[in-house]
Amino acid sequence: MIVTLLLVVVFLSVALVLAREGLWSGLVMLLNIVAAATFATAWYGWVAAKVEASMPSYTYLIDFLTLWGIFAVTLLLMRLATDMVSRTKVKFLRQVELVGAPLVAAIAGWVMVCFAAASLHTAAVPRTLVQPTPENRMFFGLAPDRKWLSWVRWSTSNGPFAYPPESAVVFDKEGDFILRYADRRLKLEQEPALRVNAN
Repeated sequence: MIVTLLLVVVFLSVALVLAREGLWSGLVMLLNIVAAATFATAWYGWVAAKVEASMPSYTYLIDFLTLWGIFAVTLLLMRLATDMVSRTKVKFLRQVELVGAPLVAAIAGWVMVCFAAASLHTAAVPRTLVQPTPENRMFFGLAPDRKWLSWVRWSTSNGPFAYPPESAVVFDKEGDFILRYADRRLKLEQEPALRVNAN
């Protein structure tokens, strides 16, 4: 229930803010959100592995913090770049603006829900807080986390974020992301503290 409420808040916050900015700003921001969230999801594992090598006792916190850190930095940089490139807002017919702005805002809100839902699997929380079982579908059965993971898997194998062909690296190639992190959160529950081998 807490996770569903959190995702509803994410959706409403993003959708309401972007709906007020208009259709053009909403389209630009939607592009930024999709690109930043996909980039963060596709590459956070590599960055987390580097960080964890130097701070192994924080293993349960690193993935979540790295994922959101990369997303925030990438989104900020993309927003600055698109604001510099797109100094003039494109004007749309009033009817198009009235229908398009809320629609694009809702799509951006849904993308953020998908990304946030997937990121919750990496959080240092009890196993059942995210989902009662890994097989359950989040957010009223819509499973935004699974949709996001499928998108990133496709985009890193064939899409715009594909790794170089010679590396043969695909995000969540085996499709076991949710199960792996469910097991990881179960191990966390058995630890006395968030830090591993804390002195």
